Amino acid sequence: MPGFRDQQARMNRRSMFFVFGFLCVLSIILSAFIKKTGGNGLDEGKDLFYKYCSSCHMTPNPADLTKLIWEYNVLPPMAARLGIVYPDYDPYFGLTPEEKVIVDKNYIFPAGPALSQEDWDKIRNYIIKNAPDTVAYDAGRVNRDLPLRQFIRKDIQIDDRVPSLITGLRYNDRDKTLWIGNFYNEVFTWKWNVGVTSFIPVTSPVVDFQFIGDSTYLTEIGKLYPSELSLGSIATMNARTDSTAKDLLTTLHRPVNTQIEDLNNDGVPEMVVCNFGNKTGGLSLFKKDKKTGKYTEDVLLRLPGATKCYIKDMDGDGKKDIVALFSQGDESVFILYQKDNLKFKAKRVLRFPPNYGTTDMALVDYNHDGLMDIVTVHGDNADYSPILKSYHGLRFNINQGGDNFQEKFFYPLYGVTRVIADDFDQDGDIDFAASCFFPDFGSLLDESFVYLENTDPGHFGFKTYILKSDVPVKSLTLEKADIDGDGDMDIILGNFAQTPGRVPPAIDEQWKTAKYGLIVFENQLRQPVKK
Repeated sequence: MPGFRDQQARMNRRSMFFVFGFLCVLSIILSAFIKKTGGNGLDEGKDLFYKYCSSCHMTPNPADLTKLIWEYNVLPPMAARLGIVYPDYDPYFGLTPEEKVIVDKNYIFPAGPALSQEDWDKIRNYIIKNAPDTVAYDAGRVNRDLPLRQFIRKDIQIDDRVPSLITGLRYNDRDKTLWIGNFYNEVFTWKWNVGVTSFIPVTSPVVDFQFIGDSTYLTEIGKLYPSELSLGSIATMNARTDSTAKDLLTTLHRPVNTQIEDLNNDGVPEMVVCNFGNKTGGLSLFKKDKKTGKYTEDVLLRLPGATKCYIKDMDGDGKKDIVALFSQGDESVFILYQKDNLKFKAKRVLRFPPNYGTTDMALVDYNHDGLMDIVTVHGDNADYSPILKSYHGLRFNINQGGDNFQEKFFYPLYGVTRVIADDFDQDGDIDFAASCFFPDFGSLLDESFVYLENTDPGHFGFKTYILKSDVPVKSLTLEKADIDGDGDMDIILGNFAQTPGRVPPAIDEQWKTAKYGLIVFENQLRQPVKK
């Protein structure tokens, strides 16, 4: 039937022309859509955002900050890191000429753009499009806390300095003495029911103390506030015989934490120093020569924001490893495994977006399985995005073995900055105390200090307690010790009466005029609880 076949062929050709025409129209529509959205059927701005942001740190969620915060606070410095000149923004603002040289030497800001202006605009548009106008306030937190009964607060005057600006606290259990550093380049030793027992002048604010035998090691930060200048030091003294401290290490870049440990068991302790720095910094190992007594430096990780470290055998091979926390951008926890004699291999085990504001960690075997868990604290609100953040709080990262840490519990706390862990009620599980330097200055102001009593370890059940007081806690420091010698752990904080950013004037004045320097939460477990 040739006639039928010819007719069928003509119909097939018409169908082909129709399909071809439809595809052409569809192609035009898709091309217009691609041109509008900036990607091959996808949002190219999103792809570029993840590509360039992930090269420096964990990529944040645009929805975590408001449009205004992104536009005016975050995008300008972000652009500068990519070599993009942002209108009316000077990335060198506030830096001294010496600091500018250091920044340029470390290639913090590229000499030329890392991407085209067109691609940057796509990134910006993607972020602004997906950022909210406002962030939700969690009103459910307002009534969650119980009145604190287990501890009573005692405010203790150290000296006549007003405002009180305590920068460092550490309790020496050997001689039952609390060491206190302040912004005014002073160190005090203090004992319960005795008071101040000695005064030591120092070169710069002391932010950390370590005790080895009769020797005390003082970590002097140099510049307390952000700086690229290396003016910090580690000094030592014998509290029994010395009235001043002697420098061991100098020209450190804002050191904030030091661990002194014989890492290779040769009888000579090494020093691991967290140089927080600013735009630059790092974690360094200082080795002492047995003959000359001089120290040589090995930079273990060259990253800014080295905040805190612990010495612990994390893989059970009998060698001492280093667990180190970094903030200031690429917020991470690394385990540096010791492989050979003082040779380490770094493994990143946790990573967080930069807007999380990581500030502290506690290394603790929470579930008593023989593996060390990591509790991280996120609440820094002093930099580019000073708004209340729902993702600020405590994260319980439970060790699953094999470098695998999984977040099993999150407790939200606005602006939390410090945490300590202990069995404060002596019932066999781990409790926590946390301080918030950037709390909600309204309804939740008294959450500047929170006690978390563990009531169900297996299901991360906690009761939380606060103490309502005329002058809420204001502290950068948090320490635990049986300071009154009654057999239970007390909690000590140091008043620091300054805040970057806006604070309600009335409470700010109360903090700045407060006569006390120490805030002691005395545990009543071994004493009659006052009702």
